[in-house]
Amino acid sequence: MITIEAARVNAGLSQYEAAKRLGFSQKTYIDYEKYRKSLRINMAYKLAGLYNQPFDNIIFLPDDYKTFVVEHRHPEK
Repeated sequence: MITIEAARVNAGLSQYEAAKRLGFSQKTYIDYEKYRKSLRINMAYKLAGLYNQPFDNIIFLPDDYKTFVVEHRHPEK
């Protein structure tokens, strides 16, 4: 299994190029790559296709995904 970043690098794309092909701003793309945001399932499949990787070979959630989900449901004020 590889990270989103590793999949992009293996595909020979820059963050800018990947963002453009996926229809995101570069900032938004970086948030996905750094696991600050999580991709919707349809976009995760599109990303896997762009990078020519099997969907289940890419890590789409951070290691601490349980904490990640809780924080995004109930953000601290």
